[in-house]
Amino acid sequence: MIKLRANKRLQTTIRNQVLWTRLGSRIGRPVAWVTSGSPVEMVLAAGFIPFYPENHAAICSARGMALGMAEQTEALGYSRDLCSYFRVDVGSQISGNTPLGRLVPPDVVLVSNNICGTVQNWFRVTAERFNVPLLFLDTPFNDAAPTENDVAYVRDQLVHIAAELSRLGIRTVTEKRLGAVVERSRSALGLWAEVLDMAAEHPAPFTSFDAFVHMAPIVSMRGTRRCISYYRQLRDEVKQRASAGVSSVPDERARVVWDNIAIWPAHKQLKKLFENYHVSLVADTYTSAWTIENLDPSDPFSSLARVYTDIILNHGAAHRVKVLSNMIKKFGAGGFVLHSNRSCKRYSLGQFGVKTALTAETGAAGVVIEADMADPRSVSFDNLQQRLVPFFEVLGANG
Repeated sequence: MIKLRANKRLQTTIRNQVLWTRLGSRIGRPVAWVTSGSPVEMVLAAGFIPFYPENHAAICSARGMALGMAEQTEALGYSRDLCSYFRVDVGSQISGNTPLGRLVPPDVVLVSNNICGTVQNWFRVTAERFNVPLLFLDTPFNDAAPTENDVAYVRDQLVHIAAELSRLGIRTVTEKRLGAVVERSRSALGLWAEVLDMAAEHPAPFTSFDAFVHMAPIVSMRGTRRCISYYRQLRDEVKQRASAGVSSVPDERARVVWDNIAIWPAHKQLKKLFENYHVSLVADTYTSAWTIENLDPSDPFSSLARVYTDIILNHGAAHRVKVLSNMIKKFGAGGFVLHSNRSCKRYSLGQFGVKTALTAETGAAGVVIEADMADPRSVSFDNLQQRLVPFFEVLGANG
């Protein structure tokens, strides 16, 4: 199996982003801590350097540091039933521990509830700890596409947030300046979509196990030129692999799609298990959430309002069935895996109903596995293996 050359470039890219955060703060560039579902384009337009606690928590978990951090948060009285990303992040704030060397404290915190309600309280706690302003974006939940009233409601909030970021930052957020950032985001998102789409090739030259790792720049750097550069190189490499018939999984025998966040404590083990059974994980609802379409640089406030209200976690189970059904057809998958994620209730609610509806819609076989995105105490690889191996055999894939 030929490894992606981009793996090494990703490490350098992330390290440089962290170094830029530190250097920028020393020369007067303010830092904004933001949720993954927040319109980072506005932060960049105001001259802030963004930092993503969710991304950081995922890195901590993948590096085996999550448990100690979570336990420190729980010692303050927070329940273990709360989001593990929250517990890891607060534990890092308390201890100062991080695999990234040192984190720069925020000058402002920006949060949107379009991914869950937990982040609203999580980032309020963070803002209070660092004694910085908290900016909150409320997005109406929808079972269908956002209405024009929804878009107008969110747009009005964005205009207010832009005024506050202009006051707190180093630049005024004008439509022209914001439009330029939105154009860069659109370019990066388009490149990321191209990369993910190439998993439709047979065999798949790139899988969701690769995407889970290489999604970091599209989350934390979209709206920047270095993000465009990174994904242009990754796109070209994956395209070369597809042309050469390079497979991410040796002797691919089955293809499946995935719902929910990656299981970071068992990421390498699961990747190896899929490879051993010759199963390609060709698409997922998590990384594809950053293939946002319809960003319009000529009308940045309205288009940002629309796309950040229309993300998958701001919809119900029927929309999830539709998204997964389209993935199964587009990527030629014979099955699907639903990760019932202990930490992410909003992502996991209704999955057994989704499983039944999705099989009826597509004929694809499905399995529900129980784990957690970050807390190793809620992840048993043996249990995951006991659920997945019989599922793989149903698909005709044997180790």
